[in-house]
Amino acid sequence: MPSLWIVHRQLRERSALARLAAVSEAVLGEPGDPLFDSAARPEVVLLGLDGDWEPELQFAHTQRRRAPAARWILVGPRHAENAALALFDAVVAEYLPYPPDAPRLRARIGAQAPGSGPPALSERSQRELVSGRFSRWFADLDLPGLLRALDPALADVPVRISGERGTGRSVLARYLHWFGSSARGALAHVPCSRDTRAAEIADALRAFSRAHAQAPALTVWLEDFERLAPVEARVIAGWIESGAPAGCVRAPLVRWVGTCEDDEPDDAPVRDALAGIAIRIPPLRERTSRIAGLVDATARAWCTARGARPRRFGEDAIAVMEEYPWPGNLHELECVVVETLAAGAADPIHADDLVHDHEPFAPLGATIVGTLLEETDEGEPAIPEVPDAEEVLETLGTAEPEIHEEAEAPSHVPSPAPHVGGDGALARLVGALSHEVRNPLATIRTFAELLPRRFQDPEFRERFAEMVRDDVGRIDALVERLAEVAALGPPGRDKVDVTALLEELLAERREAIRQRSLLVLKELETSQSQALGDRAQLRLAFDALLGKCLEWVPERGDVYIASRHHASGLAGEPSMRVLLRFHTPGTTQLPGVSLAETSLDLMIAEIVVRAQGGDFAVAATDGEETLIVVDLPAPP
Repeated sequence: MPSLWIVHRQLRERSALARLAAVSEAVLGEPGDPLFDSAARPEVVLLGLDGDWEPELQFAHTQRRRAPAARWILVGPRHAENAALALFDAVVAEYLPYPPDAPRLRARIGAQAPGSGPPALSERSQRELVSGRFSRWFADLDLPGLLRALDPALADVPVRISGERGTGRSVLARYLHWFGSSARGALAHVPCSRDTRAAEIADALRAFSRAHAQAPALTVWLEDFERLAPVEARVIAGWIESGAPAGCVRAPLVRWVGTCEDDEPDDAPVRDALAGIAIRIPPLRERTSRIAGLVDATARAWCTARGARPRRFGEDAIAVMEEYPWPGNLHELECVVVETLAAGAADPIHADDLVHDHEPFAPLGATIVGTLLEETDEGEPAIPEVPDAEEVLETLGTAEPEIHEEAEAPSHVPSPAPHVGGDGALARLVGALSHEVRNPLATIRTFAELLPRRFQDPEFRERFAEMVRDDVGRIDALVERLAEVAALGPPGRDKVDVTALLEELLAERREAIRQRSLLVLKELETSQSQALGDRAQLRLAFDALLGKCLEWVPERGDVYIASRHHASGLAGEPSMRVLLRFHTPGTTQLPGVSLAETSLDLMIAEIVVRAQGGDFAVAATDGEETLIVVDLPAPP
């Protein structure tokens, strides 16, 4: 049963309400009783209306700020519902006639508070997207204003976010809403222009408040408020300082957030009204040392969201991007990275591959400007060989799902066991892990810094414990997977029946395949099905690959698995080739599937395969198909 206050002027009616509510513990008193000032904050306030209602209104006005998330149940005369709800419009309230029906009253007291349940899938997706972009864009910045804005004690203090266009002002505004004290409330986005009128904003806020009448909190985001005409700006500044017109905002907790350009006029009234907490985001040209990290994080997130192997940008491409002034800041940088990745399959990506607005980003021979690549004896940059998606598609074909013995294998030299500075697999693994761990660590650090000040707040302690528990569990799962890989010794050089291994792993997933109505098509080698390697380690790799492939495929989808012995599949040496091909409409991001865990699984599989002296490649076709190709050393 939630914590309850029962408030009524008359002792007899207070006692009657307590009996009807059938609660074992509650705080009872009349409006203005000082015991409410020292009592623990309630989850539900049962307020009886009597007389002229003035003491009750004053009580609600005083206490709603102490308990902004509380639900209010008003009990009064049978025909006074409309008048009561109109006067008590600043609290999340419902009305019951006195005397209330006991079962109904108990049900309303025990009902779930608005926004207190688990977040819906759509909300989870929005939070994950905002959190991911925030982590990529602002991991290196010290924004003390943001820490203050996230403090629950300052939840109603207005916030001003300034910066050049494209610096991430909107990302910061949304992050503040989703991860601040108004996280379970509503976000009213108000774009501003020279033609925007205060009356139009008031009408829009009234409609929004009616649609979100039960929201415990409201964030009003004024985007580009510096564009408002002076007369309209003065009106809205008055709302921020003294309260919006009646009916515009109904939530118990309201926060105003404004985003603007750096060069805002000195006499802007909205800017002054939003002066409580000021956050400035520096332009990208002041953060050139972070460009390489931003490019890598953006590329990794884009590739992983599509189930593809992360691709890297070469040092010549990074050098070009570090010399560019980026007038569009972070947004323009992200556009270049995404457009370049979508335009081709090169890996690594060089300066000549960069694309912006469908045009070459560095058309004037910039590929050699500022390059740090080590040169060979012939004076050409020494570029490491990395499996190329186009080469894989050319080798395997995309028309029919079959493997031909005469197909030419990718011309990659088998890599030795992975090491930093070698093929870079371990370095990419560390990058993927750090990218995934950064978000939970940022949350834990933020809440830990707030804990000493908010320790007496039970809601904050509960939320802190919940978030730390979830985030630590997430990190612990990642560490366990890495520990499993770290515990592997040097790979053996035994003959391993790959076909039998795949059949074994598929049999373990038979029930999951049946429940999701998946069609698994197999064309597995039976006569020459052996590879040379360590069976336990290969089982770990194929277990990770099959598990993720079957998760990515939509319900009633199909997966094609083939294996074939090649006489010269690895630099002229025999190989056992395994192909996984599956259809992935749209994106492979599924509810409940962590993108970072996905990339970690692929990276673990790649490390294990390469440690056996094999080769590993991932490619996507134009038909929304994903290919994973593994080549393992094999006996003749």
